[in-house]
Amino acid sequence: MQIGIIGAGKVGTTLGKYVAAHGGNVRGFYSRTTKSAQEAAQFTGTTYFQSLNTLTEASDTLFITTTDGEISKVWDCIAGNNVEGKVICHFSGSLSSDVFSNREEAGAYACSIHPIYAFSDKFTAYQNLKDAVFSVEGDRMALAKMQGLFKLLPNPIVEIPTGQKAKYHAATSIASNFVVGMVSMAVRLLEEAGVEEQAAYGMLKPLVENNVASIFAKGQSAYQGCPKALTGPIERGDLQTVQKHLQSLGSPKWEQAYRAVGMLVAELAGQKHPERSYAEMKQLLE
Repeated sequence: MQIGIIGAGKVGTTLGKYVAAHGGNVRGFYSRTTKSAQEAAQFTGTTYFQSLNTLTEASDTLFITTTDGEISKVWDCIAGNNVEGKVICHFSGSLSSDVFSNREEAGAYACSIHPIYAFSDKFTAYQNLKDAVFSVEGDRMALAKMQGLFKLLPNPIVEIPTGQKAKYHAATSIASNFVVGMVSMAVRLLEEAGVEEQAAYGMLKPLVENNVASIFAKGQSAYQGCPKALTGPIERGDLQTVQKHLQSLGSPKWEQAYRAVGMLVAELAGQKHPERSYAEMKQLLE
């Protein structure tokens, strides 16, 4: 497998370094920004290609690591070349391999790979990429051809249906970005309660970290999961306390968020305690 990378930002540079470090054959980089492509090639010990055509000719597998909005444009540029038998792969979390329209006519095989990972710095992110799960989807032939690469990498590979890519990406966004949003809301509420911002973060840190650790605590063969990790007034069925919370929020959007997430918490509480009724709690939260 001879891999050419189109795009030399955080994702492209990180993947080039990571794949090369694990014995993969990375031919080099092409980018509209010459400096970034040269920089990525030097960092990864590969080649800078001056044109998209020459990179395409030199590779049997093309990684498109541009922004989501540019992926189809890049495909349009290379689809007119001889891409018969080549694997075309992008790394978007939200888009599926269907973005490569008319690939059958071009004779190419398409797939997408999404590392569930935050690419923070293109010169250091590769160091911890081994801990990330890679989700994959696409043409059977493309995924079959990618097996050689997957065997080189230590990452777990999880295949998802092409038609469910948006739902998959929503899940990862909720687990990442939405958690940050809820912590931000908690910090601001503490500030309104008279706690200085940095002190608020310090107060919440052990609470958040211990709860997350509890969710992902592993027994003999399975994670403990969300229902068993659940604590708090909703789980206890404490209607009076939840009512006070709702009255104290002072912001329609915060109340809306509390009620929406609270309903999910009530459902989890019902799973943890099937012998209890949470009907009154759900009615309060509606």
